[in-house]
Amino acid sequence: MGGGYIDNKGNYVNPRNNRQQLLTVALTNALAMLVAERLVGGLHFQSLLSLLVAAALFTVLNISIKPVLQVAALPLTVLTMGLFALVLNGFMLWLAVWLIPGCTVSGFGAAILSSIVISLCNMLIGWIVAKI
Repeated sequence: MGGGYIDNKGNYVNPRNNRQQLLTVALTNALAMLVAERLVGGLHFQSLLSLLVAAALFTVLNISIKPVLQVAALPLTVLTMGLFALVLNGFMLWLAVWLIPGCTVSGFGAAILSSIVISLCNMLIGWIVAKI
């Protein structure tokens, strides 16, 4: 099981064996980020390319850095009854957007709210795809 990650639906994904599923997660993140841009207002992408690059980076960060941060922040997450997980999600989005030229987020609150919208969109998209 090494080298994989848990996606937004709670499924184990091994990117070495299933690159198509990894691409699907990145494209789902891109669609969800577009919805978040429209709904939140504090998130902005200058072009479709900047959106796709940010979504790809967001996916890579969620695979590589987020699990380490989740383990390190576990006591704080437990103390806040899971609410600190929202802060971690917002931080991952803020970091991805900050690293990509042509992408902006107006503040950390907008990043947290956008990450909530992204998570909800990913859940909805996953539910729709599972029904097809």
